[in-house]
Amino acid sequence: MKKNTIVGLIVVFIILIGLISLKLILFKKEAPGPEAETPQEVPKITPPKVIYNLAGTITKIEKDTLSFEATIPQVDEAGQPITKTEMRKAIIAPLTKFTRLTFVETEPGRKTPKETQISFKDLKIGDYIEVISNQDISRAEEFEITQIRALPR
Repeated sequence: MKKNTIVGLIVVFIILIGLISLKLILFKKEAPGPEAETPQEVPKITPPKVIYNLAGTITKIEKDTLSFEATIPQVDEAGQPITKTEMRKAIIAPLTKFTRLTFVETEPGRKTPKETQISFKDLKIGDYIEVISNQDISRAEEFEITQIRALPR
């Protein structure tokens, strides 16, 4: 009887070792090896051909014009985006819309943009603005605008 017990224990032990080995073999996860790196080419950035809006700081206000230092988007020799500043003059048309963009806290920690109507008289030197036109203003030094939006700094 003692012999049968020892043989039974050996058989159970061999079965347990077999099951553990089988589990390790079937569910073994291979260590992540270095994946074949494929060189990804960075797409070349091209500057916009047409610009309908510019942003900048007001430097001079006259009767029906507004001079501002505009930030012009460009690309350098290496293809990296850069900006250049140029003086531009916006001509106020009779139907030009004037607004101010602000951010209102609607919920704690969450702000929503809000645009309110203002007048030409509300603008002052030093304000940061966005001017919008219905024509290409990418190279024009003077142009008529359809909207001025005073932006927060």
